[in-house]
Amino acid sequence: MPSWQDRSVWVPALAYLGLMPFAACIVADQVFQAPLASQIFQVYGLAIATFLLGSWWGIALTRTTLGGMPWFEIGLSNALLILAVMIFLMPTVWGLLAQGGLFVVLLAVERWRLVFRSAPSYYQRMRRRVTVLVAMLHALMAALQMSTPG
Repeated sequence: MPSWQDRSVWVPALAYLGLMPFAACIVADQVFQAPLASQIFQVYGLAIATFLLGSWWGIALTRTTLGGMPWFEIGLSNALLILAVMIFLMPTVWGLLAQGGLFVVLLAVERWRLVFRSAPSYYQRMRRRVTVLVAMLHALMAALQMSTPG
C-alpha cells in the first residue's frame, strides 16, 4: 500500500483522475445529448492549460539561479495563455482540435526547456501519457461534434 506522502503514486493518480471530466463530457454529449457538454469540455481544457502554464512560473522561478530571471519561460507562459484563450473563442470543432494540439505543444516545450526537464521521471512519463490521452479525447470530441447534425 502506498504511503500518503508517495508523490510517485499520487501525482500520476490525480493526473489520470483529471481525465474523467473530459470523458464525462463525451458521455454526456453522446448519451444524454447534453447541449453544453462540448462547451464544458472546452472550459475544462482551458482551466487545465491555465493550471499548467501557471505552474511554469513556479518551476522556472525555483529552478533558476538566485538573482536570475527566467524571462523566456515566463514570457512564453503568458503568450501561450493568450493563445489558449484565443483557441477557446474559436468555433467548437476547430477549438477542440486546436486545444488538443496546444496540450501537445505544452508538453513539447516542457521537453525542450532544460528548466522543465529536471522533473522526476515518473512525472515526465505521466505527462507524456496523459497528454496523448488528452489529445485523443479532444480529437474524439471534435469528431463527434462534426458528426452531430445541425
